Amino acid sequence: MGRHVLVIDDEPDIVYMVKVILRSAGCEVSTAGGVKEGAALVDAVEPDLVLLDLRLTDGDGMEVLEAMRASGKIDSIPVIILSAHATPATSEKAMSAGATGYITKPFIAGQLVDAVNAQLGEPQDRRPT
Repeated sequence: MGRHVLVIDDEPDIVYMVKVILRSAGCEVSTAGGVKEGAALVDAVEPDLVLLDLRLTDGDGMEVLEAMRASGKIDSIPVIILSAHATPATSEKAMSAGATGYITKPFIAGQLVDAVNAQLGEPQDRRPT
């Protein structure tokens, strides 16, 4: 498969949908339901990209992003925020903290695939058929 995406989100329905969409697009997908599990998996699976929710049951995704970027753990890994918070201020804060993209929930499958492909340097037409 080649491209490995780590999804850190505590909403099982969203995680399932993202997993199905990205696997159809040729990605390997690992999932974490919270901050601690996500941080451990970053080291364990060495993903090519992280999809990160901002509100998690065990912490704040923005703080996780800032801490991981500050520690150098994910310097070269693109992080796309996947959140229901669609305010310009939240998006700007995420980008300032080191996010490389921002997708609001609900999202369209093609939008997600295009964003992942763009971050991984893949052509935009590699959508699931």
